[in-house]
Amino acid sequence: MSRIAPLLAGAVAVLAALVLPTVASAETVATPGAPTAVREFSGTIVYSQFDAASNQYLLTVRRAGAAAPERLPVAPSARTFDADIGPDSNGNPELIYQRCSPPPGVPRNCDLFVFSLTNASGERPVNNANDPAHNDMGATIWRGRIAWTRDYGSGSTPNPIVYTKTLSAPRSQPSKRLPGVPQNRTGDVSGTPARPTSGRTVQDLELWGENLALTVSYSCGGCSGIDQSELRLDDIGDGSARQVAFQVVGLSGQTLVGPSFWSGRLGWYKACLGDPSGCRQGQGGPFRYQLSSGRYQRSPSSTRVDGFTDTGSLLYEVLGCSEDTSDPANANCRIDTVAPPAYQATRAPLR
Repeated sequence: MSRIAPLLAGAVAVLAALVLPTVASAETVATPGAPTAVREFSGTIVYSQFDAASNQYLLTVRRAGAAAPERLPVAPSARTFDADIGPDSNGNPELIYQRCSPPPGVPRNCDLFVFSLTNASGERPVNNANDPAHNDMGATIWRGRIAWTRDYGSGSTPNPIVYTKTLSAPRSQPSKRLPGVPQNRTGDVSGTPARPTSGRTVQDLELWGENLALTVSYSCGGCSGIDQSELRLDDIGDGSARQVAFQVVGLSGQTLVGPSFWSGRLGWYKACLGDPSGCRQGQGGPFRYQLSSGRYQRSPSSTRVDGFTDTGSLLYEVLGCSEDTSDPANANCRIDTVAPPAYQATRAPLR
């Protein structure tokens, strides 16, 4: 064999090591047993742990620096808690989450509860926000203020309205309504005049100061795809709203997962929860948006995530899960931490 061949092989290996991106090593911090949202504040995460024996979810945290997750002393739920964690009015970690009627069927009788991680007050209903006549769901918390969705729809026809209020406000004080899901949209296929949207849903809310990030979906006449999905940013102070990201939803179930703030930036992940082909060849992956400059960055990926949080220095990703809670594949369902990948500037993903 020519001496040139091994020399070329060695040179190729060296070049590959220089050119190919380094894959960051992941650390599994929890095994939730089924898909769940994951939220983080000051190194503590909260999520819903599925217990196959009882077919219920357990409200669970992994505190900053802890060696293992911790089940909280609250009653289990037949549905995920959709929990959020943020600072209370004193800056200490506090949870907000929902409880709804058990399956089957659409959720009913949904109410909000808070739970402090620094005192022994236990679970407390959010009495100044809960409405016995409607579902109150999907809440987020930041320094004593909450934002949440109240559904005025009926059965399988939702009509979610987003509100905000401080936990200390009297019940008699009206909650402030925020822009929420777009009520009208102009079709991008037919060019028809703006018409009311339908099938409105709010998937995620995340509060940071007076900034509220929300991922929403809806259908509209003359629009391409099955649904439309947006990541929006509402200003609680002046009530304004703007679109941060837009996505046509097709058979791949394209979804904007896990909006999360840190240091004036907003992160999220584009995932395909249906046919994975829509995210192949790096069409999915994490995005970042700088609030002050409006600049975008992304890191192409084809990996499916069911939950996501970007802390700036660390990403939390919910991986390897199946929506069928009886699926043996959920033995591999996990929450991994991974160092942020290499991000590159990208165009604004807007309509």
